[in-house]
Amino acid sequence: MGVLMGVRRRVPAVVAVLASAVLLAGCGGGEDGGGDGGGSGATGASSGTSGKAGGGGPLDADGIEGAAITEPDLPGYTFTVFQQGGALGSKGRPADPAVCQPIEDIRLRSPEPAPVAAAARSVHPETDPGAATTIELYAYGSEADAGELLSRVREAAEQCPAGYEDDTGLNPTVEPLPDPAPGAGDEAVAYRRDLSGTVFWYQVVRSGSNVAVFGWKSRSAHRDAGVAPDDVITAQLEKLAGTG
Repeated sequence: MGVLMGVRRRVPAVVAVLASAVLLAGCGGGEDGGGDGGGSGATGASSGTSGKAGGGGPLDADGIEGAAITEPDLPGYTFTVFQQGGALGSKGRPADPAVCQPIEDIRLRSPEPAPVAAAARSVHPETDPGAATTIELYAYGSEADAGELLSRVREAAEQCPAGYEDDTGLNPTVEPLPDPAPGAGDEAVAYRRDLSGTVFWYQVVRSGSNVAVFGWKSRSAHRDAGVAPDDVITAQLEKLAGTG
């Protein structure tokens, strides 16, 4: 889940289209919004309808962007939206041990298997800018490919309790969490990534051949640590399920 560097906007009457920004390489180690690494670049939310590659295949770039929530879907929230083509990050130095690589891939927005298309944004309540949730959507060519991503993440979370060295030389620890209810999705996996007293929480949800990754952070001792942003998750999963 990457650092979301972009233009924050108040909820407008119509969605503004901002200038495109050039995608930067993944810059692991940053800590802003709901994530803790990744690339950057932002633009306005797409108002187009979902599109299928080839007229009947997986969601294409416009389709996955159209499946992502925007201001009308979640009133009272401020959005930072990645430019189309800027949702994917880039891999850094391999994780050590290698079994933890899927956790690092999620952090850097560079999942394996690689998706056909992707969209990303960060949202936070207007009344609480510090309560940001990052959302990444990945479109795959098949449910099997989407399911493979969840399997890889689940296995990595279970096998990395001692932590790993990430691409910046830091040593986060990882704890698998009980699988959350997938809501409008089909299956879900959850884990936490702890680094120097800050916890990064993740839910990875498959909906058909698409995957949604939700991330948010808190101090480990905070009374609300780990409380999922259910309104954000529900709104996004319901919209994503409607594209199938």
